[in-house]
Amino acid sequence: MTLRYLVIILFFIFSCKPIEPVNFIEVKDVKINRSKDDGIFITAQIILENPNKVKITINEVDVDIYAEDIVLVSINDNMPRELKENTESTIDIKGLINVDNLEKILNQKGLAIILGNEDIGLKFIGKIVAKAYGIKDEIEINYSIESVKGLIN
Repeated sequence: MTLRYLVIILFFIFSCKPIEPVNFIEVKDVKINRSKDDGIFITAQIILENPNKVKITINEVDVDIYAEDIVLVSINDNMPRELKENTESTIDIKGLINVDNLEKILNQKGLAIILGNEDIGLKFIGKIVAKAYGIKDEIEINYSIESVKGLIN
């Protein structure tokens, strides 16, 4: 009888494939929008690839969006989401722009931007925390967009 249990345990140990890390692909569909109450938001989609044959749960999205090395938006989202198995998935993010920090950038480069002599890029830096079978994985986000031209709605 113990041999039977040993065989079952060995079967599970050798048949379980380890969980591979989730891959960050890109940030796309970045938009700068004004809301009805005069707030300014940045929205974007983070594309992740789940190479595993199991669903992965995203527990935390912690991403800062920088312009000229100044944090414009801090996103701390703890809403659970699932990444389907063996596919690319999209995580939608949205954050309110810190108006004081936006003013700092405009005071430094506002006229040059308006005249078209300069442009501003955006950097997305942070992490996404994923879990499968109780195993935690941190996906590093480090992505840059060279120009905000065309992003403002």
